[in-house]
Amino acid sequence: MSPMSLLGMTFAEFSAWAAGLIGHDARVHGPLYTQLMRSGRFAPRELALWPGLPGSTQERLAALLPDLDLPSVVESRSSSDASGVATRKFVLRLSDQALVETVLIPMQGGRHYTVCVSAQVGCRMGCSFCHTARMGLVRNLHAHEIVGQVLAVIQAAAATVRNVVFMGMGEPLDNVAAVATAVAILCERRGLALAPRHITVSTVGKAEGLARWHELGLGAVNLAVSLGAADDELRSALMPVNRTVPLETLKLILLGLGLPPRRRILLSYIVIPGVNDAPQQLERLIAWVQGLRVMVNLIPYNPIPSRAWRAPDAAELAAVRRTLSAAGVASHLRTTRGRAVMAACGQLGDPARRRVRTDAPLTA
Repeated sequence: MSPMSLLGMTFAEFSAWAAGLIGHDARVHGPLYTQLMRSGRFAPRELALWPGLPGSTQERLAALLPDLDLPSVVESRSSSDASGVATRKFVLRLSDQALVETVLIPMQGGRHYTVCVSAQVGCRMGCSFCHTARMGLVRNLHAHEIVGQVLAVIQAAAATVRNVVFMGMGEPLDNVAAVATAVAILCERRGLALAPRHITVSTVGKAEGLARWHELGLGAVNLAVSLGAADDELRSALMPVNRTVPLETLKLILLGLGLPPRRRILLSYIVIPGVNDAPQQLERLIAWVQGLRVMVNLIPYNPIPSRAWRAPDAAELAAVRRTLSAAGVASHLRTTRGRAVMAACGQLGDPARRRVRTDAPLTA
């Protein structure tokens, strides 16, 4: 077993593995797992239980993995808001040298953080507003590589993480089994102990993944759906997934999903001036969300080299929000910092093709 694969274990799996090697029960396995999942390290000698363990157990533990090979940080860039609190984007190198991007987002003035993780290297969804789509799909990430991203940025920034969002590279529901396992690990009481309501999984609307949503234990986490447009012709042009899961089908799936009480689907709508912000497009959006419990998240388009589209200005964004509000549709407008985050979460380029820089500003 590789060191990194320990991060892909729930506590029950870890306990079974440890019992086969050293015996004992949760009273010994629990502190080992907590150290592993909160520090990214396996150093049993540093635990309070070490002196009380039998000599044979100490020997077996000492012969095990002394540390974990977490993803290594090869690039770190930051962007500070008006109060000086920085959002940081990391390029992380995995054990096979593949690169993924992970973002650390400050909340409540930096008292705690949200981590935006990648689920794949590249993506095969082909969304026209996403630079990552140009990579195609290189491979899926394993659960331990997803959890490893969280631990790597915790180590790099000494951050207290409260939320995790699956909005980085790749389509999470195209790798739904690994994502579901990672969610279960992140919520382990003896690990990071994140609350499911503090985890958000984003999707372009993969029907197969949504069909397994509850089966895989994702029913208590937040769901974000990237819409792009509420017109089938335009959405198919922007997001090829619409050709197999058109808007009517997607709405029926969401209506049948079953949300926890008072929970809403986060509906991501990237505002592209002259493309999807015309009155008739917004009218279709307003009509489409009827009957759904949603919060429309208005995201300013972040320009990418392969498209001539421009970013919306403040007046254009405000006009879109006024139109939705007038129709009684709840919406949220991302701040300037949020635009910087989206440049890393969901609109990523290929980090392998960029010159590595450190502490450079995020582009909004």
